[in-house]
Amino acid sequence: MKRKIGVTNWIFGNLDLVESAKIIADMGFDGMEVYVDIETVPAAEVKKVLEDHNLEVFSLTPSNFDLASNDRKIRQTALDYYQKLIDYGAELGNPIITCHEHIQNQSVAYLGSVDWLIDSCQKLSIYAEKANIKLGFEPLNRYLCRFILNSIDVMNLLSQIDTKNMTIILDTFHMNLEEDDLNQAIIRCQDSLSIYQIADSNRKGIGLGHIDFTNQFKTLDQIRYQGPVVLECAHARQTPGSPLAGSLDELMSYLNISKRWLIKQELTLV
Repeated sequence: MKRKIGVTNWIFGNLDLVESAKIIADMGFDGMEVYVDIETVPAAEVKKVLEDHNLEVFSLTPSNFDLASNDRKIRQTALDYYQKLIDYGAELGNPIITCHEHIQNQSVAYLGSVDWLIDSCQKLSIYAEKANIKLGFEPLNRYLCRFILNSIDVMNLLSQIDTKNMTIILDTFHMNLEEDDLNQAIIRCQDSLSIYQIADSNRKGIGLGHIDFTNQFKTLDQIRYQGPVVLECAHARQTPGSPLAGSLDELMSYLNISKRWLIKQELTLV
């Protein structure tokens, strides 16, 4: 099954949107998961850059805000940000708006709860539905967050939110750390899966770690997943908003290796 392939631009660190879009387009990808400072970069500018490079916008990566905090002001700040991100996305078309827990130091005591996370997500779902935008909740891993770590957690979250416009984003790097069976996780989330992010177990390109992508893509075909596949290969210690943490050439080699594997996989499974 042929699927569109994209790249998230945060992996390029401090390269600006035009530079990263040119790299992604020149490498022959279909689209981008966009991460920008929505306070300083107008949506119209992002739209023009993507159109100039013939790239679709598949999803928007959020900055790090806390939807689960017990502190009402902190939670409201997060809601305000996500509502702005939804409005921003509406100007770009209809990309998936990624949601996730607050990324934080796990050794520090945390005042927050899954109940507040559910409440915040319910509010955002209502807001997004009015804008004709879908949200996508992404489970991370135990080293980054506390509540939504795997496919069971995120399915339970969706059942509590009880809305049709909250979807699921699965990321193989996080899944490798938290899932008992990556293929069963795909099957479990099949009706809600909107974006499939991939990087190998070491966050390098496909085949440079130990994840079995062949069986995963057979499972994606089995559930007839037609959404985009977004490459999120990155250097160690790279996070959204941080400077490039290694060689650009090495990063591009991860993308090239992965793209070649994906194209070969499509031809093999036809």
